Amino acid sequence: MPRETNIVKIVGEDSYAKLRSTKCLLVGAGGIGSELLKDMILMDFGEIHIVDLDTIDLSNLNRQFLFRQRDIKQPKSTTAVKAVQLFNNSKLVPYQGNIMDANSFPIHWFGEFDLIFNALDNLAARRYVNKISQFLHVPLLESGTSGFDGYIQPIIPGKTECFDCTTKETPKTFPVCTIRSTPSQPIHCIVWAKNFLFNQLFASEPSPEDEVDTKDWGTTDEEEIKRIKQETNELHELQKIIVDQEESRIPDILDKLFIQDINKLLLIENLWKTREKPTPLTKTQLKTIDLADKKLDLNTVWSIEDQLSRFVSITVKLMKRIRTEKVIEFDKDDQDTLEFVATAANIRSNIFNIPLKSVFDIKQIAGNIIPAIATTNAIIAGLSSLVSLRVLNLLKYAPTESPLDLNMAFTAKASNLSQDRYISNPNLAAPNCKCAVCMKVTRGVLSINDMNITLGELIGKLREKYGFPEDISLLDSSEQRLLVDYDFEDLLDRSLKDVNLRNGSVILLTDEEGNEETGMVRKPLELYINVTDDNSIKLTLPPIDVEWIKQISEEDKKMEDEKAKQEEVNEEIIDGEIVILDEEEEEIPKGKKRKLDDEITSENHEMKKSKIDETDDGQIILD
Repeated sequence: MPRETNIVKIVGEDSYAKLRSTKCLLVGAGGIGSELLKDMILMDFGEIHIVDLDTIDLSNLNRQFLFRQRDIKQPKSTTAVKAVQLFNNSKLVPYQGNIMDANSFPIHWFGEFDLIFNALDNLAARRYVNKISQFLHVPLLESGTSGFDGYIQPIIPGKTECFDCTTKETPKTFPVCTIRSTPSQPIHCIVWAKNFLFNQLFASEPSPEDEVDTKDWGTTDEEEIKRIKQETNELHELQKIIVDQEESRIPDILDKLFIQDINKLLLIENLWKTREKPTPLTKTQLKTIDLADKKLDLNTVWSIEDQLSRFVSITVKLMKRIRTEKVIEFDKDDQDTLEFVATAANIRSNIFNIPLKSVFDIKQIAGNIIPAIATTNAIIAGLSSLVSLRVLNLLKYAPTESPLDLNMAFTAKASNLSQDRYISNPNLAAPNCKCAVCMKVTRGVLSINDMNITLGELIGKLREKYGFPEDISLLDSSEQRLLVDYDFEDLLDRSLKDVNLRNGSVILLTDEEGNEETGMVRKPLELYINVTDDNSIKLTLPPIDVEWIKQISEEDKKMEDEKAKQEEVNEEIIDGEIVILDEEEEEIPKGKKRKLDDEITSENHEMKKSKIDETDDGQIILD
């Protein structure tokens, strides 16, 4: 075949034979994943397994070209495989499931692959696959895009930086007092409508009173905390209106949320000394709501009258749905839930003198959506598939003598390393010595057939194999449970099954004693428990060397923690500027803004890279 001939010309016959025998795992079949699958097939990878949890939405079709309108609601993985059969020479195996499900995807299954490609859309799954890669020492190719920006990063376990070696941005959170009492931005009202109001009315059971009492309210103002608690309890009454299908009382919901609660806020004078006071709705506005079903443009900002009218009509629809659905979860693609959140947020914004947003804009904010560009997905997928040839050392004209010879790549706009080229491709860095995933622990896989052995027996075998002293602690790190400590040995006679260890559990063994003469301790050992049906295996410990490391004193630990806290800067990018926010999310004082640097040198590209995080559809936010 012409395709086969061209690949042989590039890599040579021997490397092509290796390529045809290579077994790969592709995690994600969305924007990048569908492009990657196409590229991997055209490169003639021998066997490709594709895992994706999602089904196809209408919004996917503008950039995920393996899917058509007839495929909506179908699984992405199986549909993608059907779409490429016409030009496929590879063995393709699709799965619809959560890659973090240890029962569906046990660790020995991951061990079958020569290479893993990540095209995921969330931080938790990316971190999970990164850890699996570290446990098994299987190379991983990370990738992500966001608009015109994108990156790829090969990860060679133990040799190069892993995914967690650099700090990743976590989702922005706001103090309870800001959301519930003093919103100053549209996103504050959207978070209130989505995470608080909608969830309270439609997506949750009433919270017990003791849970209300133990919440962190984000403020020390006793009067404000008292009001928030009272408001939370009163919302249970509104939830009853929804459950009891009392459509005639929907104006009572509006009255409670946008008149009574706002008037109570106005009584707390401390809140309005430096802020503009909110203006509650009026009884007249509630009495004159037009219930006619108008056709409104989702791309325009509706009047407050239209917001109120649509709030009432959408609440009626959700009331009827809850009869059969019992619990309704917010979904940006569910028009009813989206419009409820949008109208509630805009009514609240109007009260607090905050600019209103269109339903389309609120969908992007509430769904954490960053516009996807098909061309960027294609470029990043192409780079990822090409770099895989070097990871597998299949290019004779560019041999990989050391993992640090490999390159990552990201767009010039993302990196600011150069204004003269679109792609920057610095060499990979060595692992970060402070990385808790790949450097601060020794990792391996413990295979076991009999879960009836006791915790004490297991610890004895671990001490014998790896030289740990008597004084140790054992933690179930997957559940954050202490199993054994120097003053807690109650579980030693219990079986692994009885202490709820199972397939996929991760245990962490720590040396609490060390060697007083040398000041050294055994490096912490983290083991993934692989429960196998193989009767010939009772208990197999991995053949790894647990090295001695310098013992860190409690004082040094405290100093490290304090230093880390000082280095944390709470930043938010708004319209090309970095805005430094204080802890209480107050109004931004003058002089607190600075323009983004126009250029950044190659010496600090690691800092820029550390701001990469992902968002919807396998994309990243570059902060």
